[in-house]
Amino acid sequence: MHCCLCFSLLTVQCPSFRSHLQKLSVCLLFLCVLPHFTAQLKVVGPDHPVTATVGQSIVLPCHLSPSLNAQSMAVRWIRRHNTETVHQYEDGEDLYVEQMREYQGRTELSHDGLSRGTLDLQIVSVRPSDDGTYVCTVEGAAGYAEATVELEVAAPFFHDAHAWKVALAVMMVAVLMLITDLILFSVHWFKTRGKILTGQGRNHLVAKGCFQRGEAAMEVEALTHLC
Repeated sequence: MHCCLCFSLLTVQCPSFRSHLQKLSVCLLFLCVLPHFTAQLKVVGPDHPVTATVGQSIVLPCHLSPSLNAQSMAVRWIRRHNTETVHQYEDGEDLYVEQMREYQGRTELSHDGLSRGTLDLQIVSVRPSDDGTYVCTVEGAAGYAEATVELEVAAPFFHDAHAWKVALAVMMVAVLMLITDLILFSVHWFKTRGKILTGQGRNHLVAKGCFQRGEAAMEVEALTHLC
């Protein structure tokens, strides 16, 4: 009770103290309210790189958390290394004035998804030059927020390869096939040659046995005549 009375008298009798107290109250109120405003707008991207192959279509995922309606916000996808515009959406429509030439006719932002806080960007006919880091930025009445998305583009076999490299690879495959055929032919020839030699040896032994038996019969017959 005495403390409250003293505090009241101090604020009445000391205008400067009252002024400092008011400023302190305003600062405390601002610090209490600021986190609520800053937490209202947050952009979330994937925690891992998105992979794509040259020529296919890919979606770079991104969304607001919590899921707010982004149709009235300004959404802009940019390349991180040069901050140039990949796709821009503002005032309920897509804007292509500042879009990079490399992405003209290859990007799409789903307007239906914006109502659910989805900011996914689709890129069709992916190119090797699309590889890199993208930044999804959102700005509205609740403030500004952004998130990064990493895209890794993998080239298919022989894509953008030099002609001499392709020719060399084809020649190597042809040489390997030729060597394989030669090995198979050699194995087949040796097997066939071995069978022929084996057959000839067997015929020679049979003929030799028959000849020896013939000689023995002739000798027996000669001895019989002598007797």
